[in-house]
Amino acid sequence: MEKNPTYKELQEQLEEAKIQLEQAEQLKNSFLSNMSHEIRTPMNAVVGASELLKDDSLSKEERNEFTKILSSSSKELLDLFNRILELSQLESGAVKLMESEIEIRTLFEKLHILFSQKIYDSKKNIILNYYQDLQEIKIFSDHDKLLKILSYLLDNAVKFTDKGEIDFGCAILDSDNIIFYVKDTGPGIAEEESEKIFKKFTQIDNSYTRVHSGAGLGLSLCKGLINTLNGKIHIDSKIGNGSIFYFTIPLKISESNIVIKEKIEAILKENSTEIYCLSKNNIAI
Repeated sequence: MEKNPTYKELQEQLEEAKIQLEQAEQLKNSFLSNMSHEIRTPMNAVVGASELLKDDSLSKEERNEFTKILSSSSKELLDLFNRILELSQLESGAVKLMESEIEIRTLFEKLHILFSQKIYDSKKNIILNYYQDLQEIKIFSDHDKLLKILSYLLDNAVKFTDKGEIDFGCAILDSDNIIFYVKDTGPGIAEEESEKIFKKFTQIDNSYTRVHSGAGLGLSLCKGLINTLNGKIHIDSKIGNGSIFYFTIPLKISESNIVIKEKIEAILKENSTEIYCLSKNNIAI
């Protein structure tokens, strides 16, 4: 015979349901607030540029400028919708792991070319570097997910860094794990705020996001994608000292590739990853 819950148990269940409802309401409000701003801004640019392009008296230079605005704003909207769709797929469990052999050098070269152009277009005084010591290494992982994770982290670094350097790369953490990182010279993040930034539709504060736009999806997507790769993400940051985002994933190499195995063993002996090893102060998410 099933036991009926006591009055105290019913009260606890009611309180738990109330907390969950408040959290859902807060998430809904954050979503609506962020989306209304992030959709309205590029949409206004699309509508405005489209209307101005109807003017037959525009010079070729003016028409090209409005066309650029139209194109960049459309891409911004498409990127936002793609991120929302990707988050929905992650939360529904529809995203599957598709592993293949990945050449680190090719991956980093692709990212360097892409983000060097983005930095150039942003007119920011930033130097972009990547760590090349592991350029001969090939690993088995999901190429598309790894590329997306690093792209989201680099996007974040470029957005919040006005000058200085952005470094990215990877290192062998131990015989079972490889660590990737993106380091910037941006404003940094207070320790008490570090966990917030991985929550969907969340930014550090409203006043800051008026300067740096964003729907608060990039780092949440990073966390979800890294979980899919059976990895973990970490952050080491202080106000005024920039940030380093790390993530570790399982190190998988071909058993038959003796050269790579020997190189990894040599790297571990040299302890070349010491500066990237996670300190006790880092926050693991």
